Amino acid sequence: MTAIPLSRLLAVGRPDDAPVADGVTFARFRADVAGNAARLKGCRRGLLVAADAYWGAVGLLALLHAGAEVTIPPNAQPGTLTALTADGAVPVGGDLRPGGEGPGGEEMALTPLDPETPLTFFTSGSTGEPKRVVRTLGMLEAEALATEAVLGRLAGPTARVHATVPHQHVYGLNFRLLWPLVTGRPFASTMHELWETVPAALDAGSVLVTSPAHLTRLSGIAPLPPSRRPALVLSAGAPLPEPAAREAAAVFGTAVTEIFGSTETGAIAHRHREGGDPPWRPLPGVVAGRTPEGRLRVGATHVEGREHVGSDLVEMAGDGGFRLLGRADRIAKVEGKRVSLPEVEAQLRRSPLVADAAVLTLEQLCAVVVPSAEGAARLEEIGAFRFGRSLRRELSAVLEPAGLPRRWRFVNRLPDGALGKRRHADIAALFEEATLSEAALSEAVLPEMAGPRSTAPDVRAVRSLADGVELDLFIPGNLVQLDGHFPGMPIVPGVAQIDWAVMFANTHLGLGIEAAQALQVKFRRVTVPDTLVTLALRHAPARRRLSFEYRCGDETLSSGSIGVEGIAP
Repeated sequence: MTAIPLSRLLAVGRPDDAPVADGVTFARFRADVAGNAARLKGCRRGLLVAADAYWGAVGLLALLHAGAEVTIPPNAQPGTLTALTADGAVPVGGDLRPGGEGPGGEEMALTPLDPETPLTFFTSGSTGEPKRVVRTLGMLEAEALATEAVLGRLAGPTARVHATVPHQHVYGLNFRLLWPLVTGRPFASTMHELWETVPAALDAGSVLVTSPAHLTRLSGIAPLPPSRRPALVLSAGAPLPEPAAREAAAVFGTAVTEIFGSTETGAIAHRHREGGDPPWRPLPGVVAGRTPEGRLRVGATHVEGREHVGSDLVEMAGDGGFRLLGRADRIAKVEGKRVSLPEVEAQLRRSPLVADAAVLTLEQLCAVVVPSAEGAARLEEIGAFRFGRSLRRELSAVLEPAGLPRRWRFVNRLPDGALGKRRHADIAALFEEATLSEAALSEAVLPEMAGPRSTAPDVRAVRSLADGVELDLFIPGNLVQLDGHFPGMPIVPGVAQIDWAVMFANTHLGLGIEAAQALQVKFRRVTVPDTLVTLALRHAPARRRLSFEYRCGDETLSSGSIGVEGIAP
């Protein structure tokens, strides 16, 4: 099918019966955009927050055709949206309606858009605040066409595009929405949150847009039969580890194609992971080079100013390719997502419980915190584990899960060098428990064991209930909670089961329980590690109770209820 630039897509059009998404035809898509553009006329600036990919595409084009400035928030967390709507910006997503439905549903004439129309994105900055990045519609069009020049040879013109990544970031927006729209490929509206739903959705020749955060969690997924093997598996966000690349190729029957780029530049390079660590090859129209300091310099029509020097250190390979050598700034990649360490530190310091903080990555995101007077009192009252959890909850209002520290140390002051300069090695030493002196141990609260150990079970499936949620959980054998409980015959402590019930109820039912209270519990059978169990959570608002039950097959392991005080019925 002929590629049509996004600025002219609805003015030029495709056949009315051409598929767009989940049974939606092009005629329906055009009507939905026209109707919502008419409703949005007069909107000065819109925040695109639609979770569904189809309505995200409708909202994006409706805002553009209504003449509004479009901002793609970094996430849809309440704190983020509050900050971005302070100047009158309007969130657009859940209020979108089918064209012609309701008052004001008349359609707007869809004329060609100006390719110079700006769109605002956000990326992790080095100053502790999210950095605004403005790219034009024409840049996004050029990126989609460069993408098609490479990927069009691998994916057929009618290949259906599936995704495990959201469209709130440049990678997801381009490969999950814009590339399919420009090239006429249909896309799935719903994002796959769990691998278990992916095999049934894929078919031979389809496209899967995913990331290292997902591809490193394929354990237990059986290889797909030929009828379900996608023609193209895309990954971006961070280089994919070689073991994960091999496992993905075995599961999907096709080697992963990796995309390299940034919010500032969009996609600029690719590589096919058939083995080893091949160099990155620039997309058509992109020229890559190296600055005297060793940083990557790229030039392309879809790059602002046509040239960009980033923070990635590289060595050049033959034929204009390059190999990555790491980053020159404090932007870390956590599960394939860029996390600004200064931003996490700045958000921690905004808490009344925190006087100072330092954040670093040691396989996981780690935070060293100096509590304020209020924070020290709270730490003394609830202990280090729950204090760290409370700080994570505060951060979750403005940061995505990748930006939430998993390991914590609480100290009287942060270690400084001779000239007052904070050194990474001094901060990292606080997490090396074996080398801590007795004095340091008295200052540093050590809630978690060193190394990548688990504190919670792995979620394998999530199912909605009429009054709650049901989760399939795999309890790994490296749980911190198993230490001393009991040597030679590990048993999952009851307090851990209660804590997980609270944690998953907060996550999936939005209850906001601080701690288990008014507790009733009965343990019928011991729960052991390396076991798959089912946790059923049911909320009874009128009784202000949360009930939970752990089962292994048809056998109940434990059950009980927790008071949910302060949650209105």
